[in-house]
Amino acid sequence: MVPRDVERWHNPDWRTRLTAWWEGYDLTRLPHRPPTRLPARSSFDRRPDLRPADASGLPVAGPTSPLPASATDAAAEAIRQELDRLSLMQLDRHGEPVWSAARTEGAQLLWGEDQTGPGDAQWMVDSVRPFGLNAAKSVLDLSAGLGGPARALANACDTWVTGLEASPLLAKLAMDRSKTLGVSRKAPIAHYDPEHFNQAGSFDLVMADRIVHRVRDKEMFLDRIGDCVKPKGGILMFDYVIDGTPGSWDNWNGWREEEPMEVYPWTGTRLADELTQRNLDLRITEDLTQLHRRQIVDRVRKLGEALKTCVPDGRVLNALARELKLWWARLRVLGNGLRFCRYVAMKPA
Repeated sequence: MVPRDVERWHNPDWRTRLTAWWEGYDLTRLPHRPPTRLPARSSFDRRPDLRPADASGLPVAGPTSPLPASATDAAAEAIRQELDRLSLMQLDRHGEPVWSAARTEGAQLLWGEDQTGPGDAQWMVDSVRPFGLNAAKSVLDLSAGLGGPARALANACDTWVTGLEASPLLAKLAMDRSKTLGVSRKAPIAHYDPEHFNQAGSFDLVMADRIVHRVRDKEMFLDRIGDCVKPKGGILMFDYVIDGTPGSWDNWNGWREEEPMEVYPWTGTRLADELTQRNLDLRITEDLTQLHRRQIVDRVRKLGEALKTCVPDGRVLNALARELKLWWARLRVLGNGLRFCRYVAMKPA
């Protein structure tokens, strides 16, 4: 091992610590050495100094930031206060915001611009092609996130998409983004409470991505979904379901503890039966667990490459570490007691 590698492991920077943590290594067991003093930079050294551009802890304006690039100091402070207020409207079991401005930036570093989870916008567009969406049809997205999939559907299928999001902060950022891109009428995003879901109107397609397992009163939620689907309309649902006995109860309990909010997953059979009992024609039940795992792992690898040239500020880095810890807990149970499944159902005429 060359001296540079020895230095890297004994005095790891944040990239090395993040990589080691994801791979399951504990660097605290290595003896600490005083860092090697590097020579001062020459005045002729024109290489970029890769330090955080904003040491104040505020989100740095950019393509993945909730702050507009042209924001003045006063405007940025007003936006920050509004985002903080919205983040405090949804707290996890420990009293911390489920979503923060920093977490939205970290999530986009991991999943891509305007994304909050695995499966990019194009993947969702491909998933809805069998429903034949067009300008005369409408879609209800019950897990809009930052609005990336909703806007992608509106643009690719020339259809009308109403997005609903359980996080007040994400809903606000998503709607602002739709306004900025000029699609606020074709892809509006609003906040809602899944536990008291009562959407007016009817739609040709209702989408729900990883939301049903978070709802306590699933029977009511599914009733409301059935009510707002037009005759001959469809339901596209992706969700986590229980699959037998967990391979490790420690991993299972660790996953549930790591989730920001309580989760109430059903078995795959129970979810399928509940859809059928609502006079819906269940066409497809598909296990996508391995695809889901690959999507997660591939994005983590891409994140590692991106972090070689991008240094997020401390707040974003901490939020990103939290995000990775959550998805690591999910990976440990996916395929070992938990499955990720797709359900396609149609409402009879």
